[in-house]
Amino acid sequence: MTADKIERTKLGNSWLLDPDKPWYHVMPRSGWLNDPNGPIYYKGKYHIFYQHVVGTSQWDWACSWGHASSADLVHWKHEPIALQPTPGTYDAEGCWSGCSTLDSNDTPVILYTAVRLREKPGLPLPPSASDLGLQMIESQCAAVCRPDDDDLVTWTKQSRPLIELPPPNEGLVGFRDPYIIQRGVDGRPWQLIIGSGVKGKGGTLLLYTSDNLLSGWKYRGSFIKGKSRPCDEWDLGEMWECPFFVCLPQTSAEEQSSKETANGNAREAADSTAHVLCVSPYPHYRKDRPTNPCLCWVGQLSNDTFNVEDASGPHRLDLGDILYAPNAFVDGRGRTLMLAWLQELRTGGAYDYAGCLSLPRLLSLQGGRLHQQPAPELAQLRLGEGVHLANLLVEEGAAAALPQIWGPSVDVSFRLARGSCSAAGILLRAWLRADADSEQPTAAAAVVDWDAGTLEVIFSTQWDRNALSFGWDSVSKRVGGPIQIHEHAVQLRVMVDHSAVEIFTGSGETLTTRVYRGDMAAGDDPGMFFIAKDGAASVTDIAAYTMGSIWEQASDQPAKTHEPAME
Repeated sequence: MTADKIERTKLGNSWLLDPDKPWYHVMPRSGWLNDPNGPIYYKGKYHIFYQHVVGTSQWDWACSWGHASSADLVHWKHEPIALQPTPGTYDAEGCWSGCSTLDSNDTPVILYTAVRLREKPGLPLPPSASDLGLQMIESQCAAVCRPDDDDLVTWTKQSRPLIELPPPNEGLVGFRDPYIIQRGVDGRPWQLIIGSGVKGKGGTLLLYTSDNLLSGWKYRGSFIKGKSRPCDEWDLGEMWECPFFVCLPQTSAEEQSSKETANGNAREAADSTAHVLCVSPYPHYRKDRPTNPCLCWVGQLSNDTFNVEDASGPHRLDLGDILYAPNAFVDGRGRTLMLAWLQELRTGGAYDYAGCLSLPRLLSLQGGRLHQQPAPELAQLRLGEGVHLANLLVEEGAAAALPQIWGPSVDVSFRLARGSCSAAGILLRAWLRADADSEQPTAAAAVVDWDAGTLEVIFSTQWDRNALSFGWDSVSKRVGGPIQIHEHAVQLRVMVDHSAVEIFTGSGETLTTRVYRGDMAAGDDPGMFFIAKDGAASVTDIAAYTMGSIWEQASDQPAKTHEPAME
């Protein structure tokens, strides 16, 4: 039995039945997952909550807050469901996205959007001035953790919303996803932003302040100042969902590298800070998949507003097609970490699960640009010593196999040098295609195109296993965008977890997508090759590892549900 089959057997039937199910990304054992919610580091443990629908792999109104915890940001344990809809209340139809924070006594508190449907009997409808005319009615609510509960399992919902209705007569099109941007400590007020949009004008964020986390919130107007530039061909959206706003130290690339080499703490190298605002434009024009990418700006906070005209951006947070609704937090080491929802690209409902979270990403600013890298702790998942190659020549039309790395979950780092080629990269072959005339991709390649200045994942319908040639001219789909390319060489780290593929560049860009490869036959080729187009390329500093699972067998079992009390 191969190593990956042994791992599947340990994890359970759900992994045995689906060879494309990730095992080093956080996800429920079964059911639907979308937005990450309320990530927090508390008393030596990482906690991540997420939108979860139990018993179906398709989205439904009745979202709960799933919950997983980790002592090391690597190995995770399923916890009981933290929040569930309560019939007859403000969240009767869903406990939607939000954040978590510590109150003035350092007690954990969840802030979330409560949803009820207007056609359902129960609470009265909003007055016309604050009625957005939507199918659902959104309110901002809170739940408080029991003070002696170090595992964040027992939550008590507040009986009344913190903010019951949106501000009147503003022409808004949505009112959800609260995010705390300032804690009410050291004489400062609490501040939060809420995702919204103005009819006919586009996305915005609403600013609220209070002297008390659980009461007295007052609307202060739009958090956004100015009119944003467009983002290439991408629409800025009718409204902005799932905002996050963080302050990061600014360093040059040289300072970052030098300081990390010295002590691993990039914050000490910074002489200034800037703020990063990230939003998820809505609506979705395709079911279960956003048309628009997540957007971010880098700038400064001034008089409690963020001027998008003066800021750098908008920039695409990720160059792929599945990442949405990111959420960020600061851990016990002062690092800013981000997780996001990775969507499926295959038909919903065909399997017993849908969706996973991204790998935890470390955020920094280098040269005024947002820089993302996988959390260094993930190296703990590497099995064995891996494969290390100093140099590999890749000729045009003849793929060079990555030897001795087997299985569906790998971590590969390398440096691509252009040589005489126009494009080069790493290929992931698939084992799904049975029909020679099928239009389904047989391989996907993560490719750097020097002429275009881009990183793309190219899906081809032609892969000749015998000739080891990739069908550059039979492309069915391209996903990607521009990256910084210096001196004709690019550093890449490609992290493949069954269907989930996350690619990180040395200059901080990322590309996330799905590649459904199917079940690798025992004794077959490893399925990973380096390729080049219009000439030869060299690949140097190759380090490749097979990756293990983040789960123990016991944690694969469904968590028992916990119905939060009402205050």
